[in-house]
Order: sequence, then structure tokens, then C-alpha cells
Amino acid sequence: MHFYRITPYSSVCCNKTKFTQSTQAILLACVLALFCIRSWAAPSEPHPPANQSTEFFLQQMANSFAELNYDLSYIQVFEGVIEPKRLSHGVLDGLEISYLSHLNGPPTEYVQRGKQVSFFEPDIEPYTLETELQQGSLFRIAKQDLAQLQLSYDFVQAGKSRVAGRPAQVIRMSPKDGDRYGYLIWLDRHTSLPLRIDTLDLQGQLVEQMMAISLRLYNEATPWIAELSSVDLPAVVTVNKSAANSVAWQLSWLPKGFQVVSSDSHSIPITGDAVDYFMASDGVAMVSVYIEPDEQPMASLTPVARKGAINLITVKHRGNKITVVGDIPTETGLKIARSVMATGNNKAKGKGNNHG
Repeated sequence: MHFYRITPYSSVCCNKTKFTQSTQAILLACVLALFCIRSWAAPSEPHPPANQSTEFFLQQMANSFAELNYDLSYIQVFEGVIEPKRLSHGVLDGLEISYLSHLNGPPTEYVQRGKQVSFFEPDIEPYTLETELQQGSLFRIAKQDLAQLQLSYDFVQAGKSRVAGRPAQVIRMSPKDGDRYGYLIWLDRHTSLPLRIDTLDLQGQLVEQMMAISLRLYNEATPWIAELSSVDLPAVVTVNKSAANSVAWQLSWLPKGFQVVSSDSHSIPITGDAVDYFMASDGVAMVSVYIEPDEQPMASLTPVARKGAINLITVKHRGNKITVVGDIPTETGLKIARSVMATGNNKAKGKGNNHG
């Protein structure tokens, strides 16, 4: 477990700088945890429920993901790359706390405490945002709003299996159109926590996979979660948004079930670049659209990057660069990019109006 990125936001891991008292306290707590593991170790588990409905498993998944105390170690697999990760979760005095760590490569960590998430990423000064932890399909599927998803997906039980030594219920999540990915979900039969998620393209081919390696359940929040409840975290970054009526564009097309959940004009916190921005979601897939001035010559419509299920597409349109990034098929991203239209005020004044 990596502690060096959280306190005191320095590269202690990479040199011989002495640990601060705060870091030593965290290390001590985790050493003590090894000797006190019986006090908060795995609770007795009930027998798996028999013949429950699909809705039962999905609702229990959402409840367990937010309310239980657990450590979930898993791998994310895409395009021949394997990324091992660990998610530690607990609830302490009614406060939900999550810690996500990438176990290979440069230290990358995320801490969610209530409604704030702190980001510890390579080569970037740590920062905190008022948001939720949404790193990958695991979080969005586990935190789903079933009523919303049923507008865009059909759910059906697809048998029983076994993942990470635990009995699992398989649920197929099939899109109702060709504008989004489908999913196969393996849920722990005891708790309904996700043990495996396959992201499938329109031909049913595997695009990305999350698979649990181990799942440990605890009676109460672990000492590590207790430390995270009080450790100093980076200050909250305020995104510099302009007035609501300054967004100069609108999206004239989105796949059925997608809704714009955010739109504004703001400066990107790290680079300071000014952009018009939209975020849209169907409850699982998320798409961000960035529109900024670009004076380079027109270029063809080409996806410029892909990482697993995530496509990044750049379109140059009428002197502006439009970037679409999200876990959607390439064709869907292109259709969204082409749907960007100037508002009436933007046409008249060159600086626009709110998303309509």
C-alpha cells in the first residue's frame, strides 16, 4: 500500500527524504493492523440467496458498494495491457471513504472522502475536486441508477459462475441500440459486489475487462480507512466557470438515454486553457466534449487515441477544435462531434449562449 503520495504530497517514495510524523503515523497504523486483523476481519457471510430477481442483485450491488467495508484487488485488462489496482472502502461515522491505488508504474492514487475526491497523479500537483470517484466502468456500474439504465439497456440473468474463489451471478447488460457498449457483469453471490465486468463492442468482442483477484470483507472500517478520515488532503480546486449563458454551443444529437449533466465555459485547472465544455451520460457511459478555438488547417475526422473502452476523437470544425472523449464506440463519438452547433447568440456575436 502506498502512502507517500497522500502525505505530504512529495516524492518521498523516490528519494531518501525522512518520513514526516504524519507519514510515520500512517505506517504505524498499518503495521498495527497486521496484528489486530482479527478485530475487524471478514464477518461471517450468509449463504448466497436463491433465485432472486435481476433487480434484486443490481440494487444490492449499489447498496453493498456504498455501505460495506472491504478491500477489492483487481486487474484492468485492455489491448494486451494489464493494470493491477486495489480499492479500499469503508464507512466511518456515516462518512463514505474510498482509496483507489494503481499498483504498477508511477504512483497513481485517488481518495474519496464524502463528496470530495483528491487526485494524486504522476507529474501533476495533487488537487481535490467536489465530485465522485468515477474511475472506470466498475464505479459507474456499481453506482448505477437502475431506472435510468433500463431506458437504454436490457438486463437478463446469464447463469452462475465463480470468480476469485467466490460464487458469482452473471448478468448481461445489453444496449437497446448500436450507440453504446454492452456489458457482462459477474456479481458476488453473497454481497453482489462486482467481481468481473466485461465491456463488449457491437459485435460482442471484448474491449476491456475488470476482474477481481481477491475480495476481503470487514466488520468495520479498517485502520487505513480510519487514517484517511482525518489525514490532510490537498485544497479543493475551484474551476473557473463563466456565467451560465456564456456557453456558445449546443449538442444537436446524443444517443437515446444520454443527458447533458454539465455544461459551462471554464479554464482547465492544470493548463489554464479556456474551453466550452459538456458532459453527458446514460448512467454508465460518460462523454466529455471540449470546444476551443483552433487556427490550424482543417483535418479529417480521425480518432487520435484509444485506451481500452475510452476513445478520444478530435474534429476541426469552422475554426474550432472539438474533442470528444468517453467510453463509447468510435462511431458514436464522431456523431456527437459532428452534432456540435453554434447557438444563435454565438453566430451573432462570436461568443455564445447557453446549451439549449
